[in-house]
Amino acid sequence: MQMSNKAGRMFFLITGFVLLIYSVLICYASISTGNFFVGHELVLAGTTLMTFSLSYLYPQFKENDERSKRIRERGMFFSYFFILGYMIILMPLLQFELVSLTGYQTVSLLAALTIITVFSSFVVLAKRY
Repeated sequence: MQMSNKAGRMFFLITGFVLLIYSVLICYASISTGNFFVGHELVLAGTTLMTFSLSYLYPQFKENDERSKRIRERGMFFSYFFILGYMIILMPLLQFELVSLTGYQTVSLLAALTIITVFSSFVVLAKRY
């Protein structure tokens, strides 16, 4: 069963707003208890951005034509180098203890940055191609 363009966009848009509200509540709870940046807050924020991006990209990706394949391919290619850059920057910061993060926080930060980078690059490339 395929959704129409409008129904698919609305689904991702509504899901995005629900996740946005949930993300704000989780961040507020973390900040108010003095435990901000446990890790999952950023992953939830990244997922929120992902759903808004998918709302924008749904009509292009639904077609699964050459253009959408090119957007995905180029987006993953560019994201790979940005993710390597994040790791190259993060390694010395952790090594020289300029930043103190637990393993869970580090993995959550990298996961959130990966989600944000991949889907932001898809949006940028969708406007370009």
